[in-house]
Amino acid sequence: MPNLPLGIPSNLDKYFFNRKKELAQLNIFLSGFKDDIANQLLVTGRRGVGKSFLLMKLKRELPDNVLSAYLDLSKIHGIQKGKLTEEKVMHSLFEAMLNSLKDKSTLMKIYNLKDSLLKKISPKTYDFKGAGNLLGIPLPQVDTDYEKLSSLVMEFPQNVVDNNRQSIDGFVIILDEFQLIGEFENPEAFFWLIRSFTQDQDNVTYIFTGSTSAASEIVDQINGAQGAFGGRMIQFPVEPFSEEDTYAYLKEMIPEIKFTPEGLKRFYNCTGGYPSYINSFCNTMSGGKVYDNQMVIETFYSKLDQIAIMWVNIWSSLSDYEKEIIIILVENGALNWSELLSQVDYSNKTLLKYANRLKNKGILSHIDRKYTIDDMMLRSWLKYRQENDGYYPP
Repeated sequence: MPNLPLGIPSNLDKYFFNRKKELAQLNIFLSGFKDDIANQLLVTGRRGVGKSFLLMKLKRELPDNVLSAYLDLSKIHGIQKGKLTEEKVMHSLFEAMLNSLKDKSTLMKIYNLKDSLLKKISPKTYDFKGAGNLLGIPLPQVDTDYEKLSSLVMEFPQNVVDNNRQSIDGFVIILDEFQLIGEFENPEAFFWLIRSFTQDQDNVTYIFTGSTSAASEIVDQINGAQGAFGGRMIQFPVEPFSEEDTYAYLKEMIPEIKFTPEGLKRFYNCTGGYPSYINSFCNTMSGGKVYDNQMVIETFYSKLDQIAIMWVNIWSSLSDYEKEIIIILVENGALNWSELLSQVDYSNKTLLKYANRLKNKGILSHIDRKYTIDDMMLRSWLKYRQENDGYYPP
């Protein structure tokens, strides 16, 4: 039985496939550091399309004179049990920036201060008194002073470059699952904060990426006409594999699995060309068989819990309100606000709260004034469980 990765593998090169063009384009956008030109990037795409994989590959292949920090906001969101705050993000971002210094001999002096620096800015203690400064940036001196804390973190990467011009040209910071910033009390203010610093920084690139469409509300907040970056960010969509690319991927990665032409086409229709679904589906199949159309369908439904494992895990983390909204949209298709509100027995305010949470998690889309669940795997899994069990997953 095949064993393709369901997350980001340690051996990126082994499983990196058909994203060379995208990788080359991203590298071009980062090539201006020597000339003091820094682009800000917004990488969008649906959950499971391979955005994080692509950016981890990019991060690993950056030249030695470019530092990089990676922060997955979904991990912070989980650790904080859904209570994501600006202070916690700033603290985690600073830690990621400090970690990026550890392999640079000229920056080891700062890296060795990591533990004491993080303790000083801990959101639990806010022990800032007598902290001095770092690379000329004053450390916060007042308890719970978020403004000074954010200034320290946001100025840090450019100051690292400015103080090490002979060996460092730029600093790349990747914020993954950035759509969770939408759960802040004022996400627009956070985006404007970053914008206020980056507009004066010539050697710092932020790459925002998340499980959301290019037309989502959170994208509009950061890069729409009225958003913080006002359309100045380079928007870079990552698309699913085409049919041809999917077939080539299967042939290269798992040649032991055979398909008839009809079975191959059905496999593509089931996965939509999303690498995460391709891998999880393949992991349920066996070598030595030739999968025709019917066998692919039978395998898909008999192994759907394994194929949709990503959604099985996400579903278990959702509140009852969130699950109810999803089920309503699965059963009724796209609905406008009044139609959706008529299907629930709670207030407009409560519905808005949980609908926004689902949008921020990249599960619910709001396009052309309609709310919808776009992910076909989530819909298929929920419908199948209801039809076979008589009820939706608890």
